[in-house]
Amino acid sequence: MSEQSYYDILGVNKNASDDEIKKAYRKLALKYHPDRNPGDKEAEKKFKEVNEAHEVLSDKQKRAHYDQFGKAGVGGAGGGGNPFGGGNPFGQGASYSYSFNGQNVNFEDFDLGDIFASMFGGGTFNGRPFARQNRGRDLQTSVTIEFKEAVFGVTKTVNVNGKDIKIKIPAGIDDGQAIRIAGRGEPAPEKGGEPGNLYVQIRVKPHKTLTRDGRIILSEVHIPMVDAALGCEIEVETVDGMVTMKIPAGTQSGTPFKLSGHGVPFRTDGDRGPHIVEVYVDTPTKLSKKQREILEEFKNGTKKRGLFN
Repeated sequence: MSEQSYYDILGVNKNASDDEIKKAYRKLALKYHPDRNPGDKEAEKKFKEVNEAHEVLSDKQKRAHYDQFGKAGVGGAGGGGNPFGGGNPFGQGASYSYSFNGQNVNFEDFDLGDIFASMFGGGTFNGRPFARQNRGRDLQTSVTIEFKEAVFGVTKTVNVNGKDIKIKIPAGIDDGQAIRIAGRGEPAPEKGGEPGNLYVQIRVKPHKTLTRDGRIILSEVHIPMVDAALGCEIEVETVDGMVTMKIPAGTQSGTPFKLSGHGVPFRTDGDRGPHIVEVYVDTPTKLSKKQREILEEFKNGTKKRGLFN
């Protein structure tokens, strides 16, 4: 049997928009999340497939390579020579730097040509020449953090070659991004040279009920049909704890509600994005005789007066 394409895994067609891909990913990630399916190996496998498909199709460059060359074009089926796997794992964005415990720490885009130069000496990368340098080899490691730690920032300790290094992870960092710590790689091979850098790739654990799209946090809740018709107040889980949200009368299934200021902070100004809650109305599947009579009466009444009139 032929291997499923990333589009098939997410249940979208090849011309799907970015929004369609994001929406399909959110639903499947929640459906197959390990916390919702404890011990279910098949669900765990599906969850990994969904994350892999989303990682490629949500990136325009990776998606273009995948459309042209399949998984081989994005480092699939064995990958290439990149020490982090297929493609550039560090993403793209504005440069960000700070000092911590005397360390010059940079959170930025990375030039893999520079990394390869320091690791392998002279040669070419993507047609660009680079020279052998008297500096130590760069080192790589990774650290896994919780979803909320990625939102608010956290300090972690990593062990590199037997020396513990404290790393301040800034608020708003996302899964797959990395932090560069200058001068904490291997010593220079010759006297007078510079030590290499340490690259720490960040892995963010999935949350049981929350997902993320940039600065926006997303979740969904289900409410009974009667509460949707009459209106109600519900408790919604956010990264800040439980928040009361008002549901107006007549809310339709799939309606999004915005909780301002409960999303992810932007790393330059600290302002936080929103938390979007999609409300889904549950229709009852089993009714008592009395409940059925009430709904039949309501149904007959609306035929004459119009719904909610």
